[in-house]
Amino acid sequence: MNAIQYFFLFVLAYILVVLLTPLVFVINLVRKLILKHDIKEYIRTAAIGFDQAGGSILYNQENFTVSSYTYHLCAHENNRWACFFEKFINFFFGKDHCKESYEHEVLEDKQEWQEFAEVSDGA
Repeated sequence: MNAIQYFFLFVLAYILVVLLTPLVFVINLVRKLILKHDIKEYIRTAAIGFDQAGGSILYNQENFTVSSYTYHLCAHENNRWACFFEKFINFFFGKDHCKESYEHEVLEDKQEWQEFAEVSDGA
């Protein structure tokens, strides 16, 4: 695909997300209430998904949230803008939010990779 095709795909996906997310979110909440599923976990997963979309837009990193990649840039690449942004994020979400997000994501990625490798080796 060329850049123009990717751009139109992005615009289409964005429009569909903006239009359909509120409806699908409410339907899933009602369904989860009826089935007595964990609503808190569903909301958490949806929030992380949006946060990862933000990481894609802001940092071109599809597998990191804004908070965790901001921490990475500040702590590991000494990016002054990221350090300022990290303080801003931590102000709203609590001390060390970005660092804890980064550590959680890195640990989770390692665990998922290990599980994947074990399944692949056993196949």
